[in-house]
Amino acid sequence: MRFLVIDGGGTSTDIAVCDGVSIATRSSLPSVKPTAGNPKTDELCRMLGSFLATSPVDHTEEAPLHALVIGMAGIWSDAERYSYRQALRESWQTYVSPSMIPFVVMSDAELALTSAHGNGQGAILIAGTGSIMLMRDTEDHLHRCGGWGPLIDDAGGGYWLGQQACAAVARMLDGRGPETQLIRPVASYLRVDSSDHAAVRNALRTTTAPSFARIGSAVLQYADELDAVALDIREQGARELALLISSLEKSINVTVYGSLMRNESYRRGVERYSDRTLTLMDDVVASLVDKIGRADMLPPSLARQ
Repeated sequence: MRFLVIDGGGTSTDIAVCDGVSIATRSSLPSVKPTAGNPKTDELCRMLGSFLATSPVDHTEEAPLHALVIGMAGIWSDAERYSYRQALRESWQTYVSPSMIPFVVMSDAELALTSAHGNGQGAILIAGTGSIMLMRDTEDHLHRCGGWGPLIDDAGGGYWLGQQACAAVARMLDGRGPETQLIRPVASYLRVDSSDHAAVRNALRTTTAPSFARIGSAVLQYADELDAVALDIREQGARELALLISSLEKSINVTVYGSLMRNESYRRGVERYSDRTLTLMDDVVASLVDKIGRADMLPPSLARQ
């Protein structure tokens, strides 16, 4: 069976053509996370059409795609899924093919959960741009904790780490906080010279379109280099992520995923504060293909229309 997997996150869109038990070809594209009033399915399908047209993998009538599996950031409620499916159907037939293939739409977090645990009980903690924990119980019910977004609470995620770094630099410049080398990644983000404190102050004060998540990994890097302020931020972030899984029973297996969880010190901190062993999943698509290949079928949760 040949199927197309789309993992649509807040910073990028990972797409792959999967053939049986292997990934035939894949690519990373810009994020097309839906916004209010714009599902961005036209943008997605234009990119998909170009990807498939230039792909080295044959996808003719003799070797067709059998299914489309899409996990998209920001798609949670039944109403959001329905609206997105309708928009996706129209965009697919316009920009990819007049013939629609079976497809299923879910959140990117649910896609990651299924990749990690199949259809069984389990939980996944995701720490990338934001932070969220998702659990499936024995009755196939989903339970969500976190994922409120940066304006409300994404503590422990990349945006939060970057925001904390900027706040620490602001306090340093005011003389209210200790010296920190985090001024270097903050200044780089602001595109000013870190040695020019006046320029950093002005740029930080007037920034209007923050993408602080780009600083998040730098905070962990400077913590690994023993910058005291970065260490404090890392510890606080680890505690916040541990709180997301604090209500789970010890018998529930927890997988962690996301760019921040690749940092061993950060991951070990979450383990320490949550008092449990965590399993790192490095690749959603590869793990999903493995699950499907071993079952020789699409998992039921992915086969629903």
